Amino acid sequence: MLIIVRLIRFIFPLVVAFLLFRILSPILYRWMAQGRPFEGSRRSSSPPPRGERSFRDPYEILGCSPRDSDEKIRKAYRKLVAKYHPDKFIGLELDKEFIDLAARRFQEIQEAYEQIRRSRGFA
Repeated sequence: MLIIVRLIRFIFPLVVAFLLFRILSPILYRWMAQGRPFEGSRRSSSPPPRGERSFRDPYEILGCSPRDSDEKIRKAYRKLVAKYHPDKFIGLELDKEFIDLAARRFQEIQEAYEQIRRSRGFA
C-alpha cells in the first residue's frame, strides 16, 4: 500500500506537468512566432495599411542610441539584417505568416537604417 501511495505522489506531478506542456506549448509557440504579446483570438493576418505605420524611433528599432558611433550602428544593422532576412526563412518550410512577419521586420530595419544614414550623412 505504501508503495502505491509513493508511486502516485511521484507520478501525479509528472502527469500534470506533461498535460500543461501539451496544452500551453502551441499557444506559446504562436505567441513567440508573432513577436508580440499574446492577443487571444484576435489576430491580424494582413499588414497595416500604408498610412497607418507606427512611428518608432529608428535607433530603438536597431537597438542603438543616438550617441553611438556610425560603426556601431552599422554593426547593429548588419546583425539584424542577417537575423531577419526573409530569404533565410523561405526554405525552412515555415508558415507563410512567419515569413511575412520576418519580411515586415526586415523592411522596418531597412527603413530605420536609411533614416539614420540620411540624418547623419554617412554612406
